[in-house]
Amino acid sequence: METTAVLQKRAEQGDADALFRLGHRLAFGRHCPRPTEWAAVFSLWKQAAYAGHVRACFYLGVCYEDGRGAEQDLPESIRWFEKAAEQNHSVAMYNLGFSYRKGDGAVQDGERMRYWYMKAAKQGDAPSRRDLGWCYHTGFGVEQDDVLAAYWYRAAARQGDRMAQYNLGLS
Repeated sequence: METTAVLQKRAEQGDADALFRLGHRLAFGRHCPRPTEWAAVFSLWKQAAYAGHVRACFYLGVCYEDGRGAEQDLPESIRWFEKAAEQNHSVAMYNLGFSYRKGDGAVQDGERMRYWYMKAAKQGDAPSRRDLGWCYHTGFGVEQDDVLAAYWYRAAARQGDRMAQYNLGLS
């Protein structure tokens, strides 16, 4: 594990991974208090994201979604989740699917919802598998299909997803 001083030196040289890791350490470090001011974390992640760091893109999306370090801006969070998802970040894919399902930061869109859930589910993301099961069970954004609902619930349940286990038991 690199010291904070080493990370800071690398970050000053524009190293995207160091910028991301410094922000992560500041936000979630064991020996550091969580920041009351997220501006510094946001700034580090923004620099790393603009340099193409996939996890920084995702976390920047979360910052915009939650209003941490910046004003809450759901369309901007979608933009950053898309950048991370395009680099195969499965949780960003899930967040996109959820956003299109709810219409948070984007127009409610069943086709896009299914696209992103499916893409993440194929990568093994349990929440995406569970929510795909729910979509097929209810017919939300897809043609209702109890067989596919059970298939996706079962896939998530095997990964220990308790909500999927419950839903599978009900179906």
